Amino acid sequence: MTQMLEGQKDRQDVVTAHEIGTFVFCPEQWRLEYGLGLEPGNQAALTTGTRHHARKQTAERTAGRLQQFGHNMIAAALILFFILWILGR
Repeated sequence: MTQMLEGQKDRQDVVTAHEIGTFVFCPEQWRLEYGLGLEPGNQAALTTGTRHHARKQTAERTAGRLQQFGHNMIAAALILFFILWILGR
């Protein structure tokens, strides 16, 4: 038996957020997956969904970076405008 560190719980005592979400979404799915230990039969659909979410994450990250770049450009333009306005006085 492996020795556990102080304050560490046994894995069987831990309920993950995924388990809770699975139970809330479909108690039967939770029973099959966690109670009986059966693997989902729709592995192809799960793989497709994982790829879809990875692409979506990449697109959202890129959009966020472009938005930040736009904000930086607006700030730089305002600073440049005020510098030119002060020098033109």
